[in-house]
Amino acid sequence: MWRYLYRRAQLKGLFGGSRAWTVLWAVIFVRRMLRKAGRGEAETVYSEALRPGEQLVITHERHPPKGRRR
Repeated sequence: MWRYLYRRAQLKGLFGGSRAWTVLWAVIFVRRMLRKAGRGEAETVYSEALRPGEQLVITHERHPPKGRRR
């Protein structure tokens, strides 16, 4: 819901010139920035010292999209 309102406000307010939508966009934008600032440090999930000659491989597997793509 927030993402939809954010995008709608961006299109109708910033690009469309509507003052009310621009204000809504600004409120949602500030809310997002405050939430990001309040998160703090990221949690360490795994930690281990590597010895000489050892290597660490980090991968990320994408999950197939759910539902129908538009």
